[in-house]
Amino acid sequence: MGDAVQTLIAALRDQIGAAAIPAAGRHTAAWCVGQLPDLYVKYCQTSESRYAAEITRFLRGVLAELAKSEAGPTGSQAAGIIARFRLLHEQLGLPALGLKLPRAPKPRSRKAG
Repeated sequence: MGDAVQTLIAALRDQIGAAAIPAAGRHTAAWCVGQLPDLYVKYCQTSESRYAAEITRFLRGVLAELAKSEAGPTGSQAAGIIARFRLLHEQLGLPALGLKLPRAPKPRSRKAG
């Protein structure tokens, strides 16, 4: 279990590093990713749903930071993250996570002056 999770976490860190995310968002996303290994270990040991909920929450945080990037969310980045975690859960025999692609931020309207 440890090698698969570590490989996925390393790939996710690389993907975040390559994304066009502002520095503060990159820091937040990296922190969220850093929380995942311990949660996966606890989840596999206990099968408690609270750990699955925390994993989902942190992954949603990563996806939200990708969605806030200047260029908007790139569907391939978010879809790639979701696909990797779905595959990991299938390989480990864990329940699927409820992750969805983030919505693109709505453009701000300009008031007519």
